[in-house]
Amino acid sequence: MQMPVAVAKWASLLAVLAAPLPALAADAAISPAWFKAATASTPLCAGSGRRVHIGFERAAAAACSIDADGNVHVTIAPENTPINPSPWYGLVMANDAPAPTIVTLHYGDSRHRYAPWTAEPGAPAIRLDPQAVTVAPDQRSASFRLPPASARLLIAQPPERSDDVLAPFEARVRAGQLTRTDAGHSLARRPLAVFHHRPSRARGTIVIITRQHPPETTGPQAFARFTDVLLGNSRAARAFRRRHAMMIVPLANPDGFVMGHWRLNLGGVDLNRDWGPFTQPETSALGAAITAEAASGPILAVIDFHSTFRDVVYAPPQPNGPDLGEAMLQAITRDLASADIRIDRAHNPGNGVLKSWARDQFGVGALTWEVGDDSPTTRTNRLATAAATALMAAAARQ
Repeated sequence: MQMPVAVAKWASLLAVLAAPLPALAADAAISPAWFKAATASTPLCAGSGRRVHIGFERAAAAACSIDADGNVHVTIAPENTPINPSPWYGLVMANDAPAPTIVTLHYGDSRHRYAPWTAEPGAPAIRLDPQAVTVAPDQRSASFRLPPASARLLIAQPPERSDDVLAPFEARVRAGQLTRTDAGHSLARRPLAVFHHRPSRARGTIVIITRQHPPETTGPQAFARFTDVLLGNSRAARAFRRRHAMMIVPLANPDGFVMGHWRLNLGGVDLNRDWGPFTQPETSALGAAITAEAASGPILAVIDFHSTFRDVVYAPPQPNGPDLGEAMLQAITRDLASADIRIDRAHNPGNGVLKSWARDQFGVGALTWEVGDDSPTTRTNRLATAAATALMAAAARQ
C-alpha cells in the first residue's frame, strides 16, 4: 500500500530546536529509559495495538498508517528534491500485541539501500535477520518482519549519536593531545567542532573531514581508523606529529545528522556542492577556518571521507612532484590490487566539491575517499591503516 507523502518539515524543525532529542550509542545496550523517552511524544500513527514513534535523534519517517491486521506502512521521504538516493529511516515500533509486526517502508521514487538494524530495550543494536527482509522487485519498498517486543528500534545504519561521534576527540582534548575550537555554528546553532594538533614547528597542516552527508557510516569508520593511526603512539606517528599540524572535523553536517536527513543540511543544500559558493553557515565557517589555517603554514593534504555503493577514490590528475595525497592513494591502490575499487582522476574547478575547492585554493592533492556501504570493517580498517602509514612515510621523506 503506497501512501501520499506528507512531510511535516517545519514541525520537525521546531521540535529539533525546542529541546534535545533522546540519543543513543552505537555499541552499547540501549536502555529502557531511552525507549521510554523516545516513545513519550505523540506517535506518528497508531492502531491495532501498535504505535510508530520518531521522537529521538536521527529518527526519520514522513507518514505512516496501520491496517486492521496490524501491518505498518511507513512513507520514507527526502528532506528536499532532487537528491541522491540515500533513503534514511529510523523509528521505534511500540507493540502491545504478542505477535510479530510487518513494517513496510515505501520509498516513492527512490530505492531501498540500507539493510536494517534493530534493538529492543536493554540490548545492543544488531542487523535484522536477512530472512526477515523482503525487498520489492523494483526496490521501491521493503518489508521487515519484526519479532514481538514492547518497543523495537528500526534504523538504517548502526545507531549513533552526535556526542559519540565527537567523544574520541574530546577524550584526546582532555588528555592534552588535541585542542578544540568551534569554527562556527550550523543553521540550528549546533557547534561545528574542529580538533587541532599544532606542534611548535609545523611544516604544514593535514585537513581531515567527514560526515558532510548524514547517512554515511563506512566512510566515517575509515576516518576514525585513519585519525587513530595518525594520533597513535607508534614511533612513526610521534615523528609525524612533531612536524605536522592536523585539523580534524568529525561532524561537518550536525543538523542533517541529528534530523535523519538523506544528504542535505537544514537549509536543503548539499554541503559538498557548496565549497566556493559558501551559501551555508557550515561550509562558510569551515572554509574560513581552513583558509585561516593556511595563513600560518601550507595546507599539505585534504582528505574527505564519504560512503557510497562501492569503494572509489576521487583524486586529482597525477602530480608531477611529491604529494602526500598521492602517496596515500598509491598505498590504497597497492593494497587493493586484486580487489574491486575504482580510482577516478579528474579536476573540475568550481563545482563546489571540497576536493576541487582545496585543489584550486591550495594546490594540494585533495582526495574524496568513498567507502562502499557493505565494505567489510576489517578491509576498511586495513586500508585506512595503510593510507595513514603511507601518508606518514611520505611526510617523513619530504
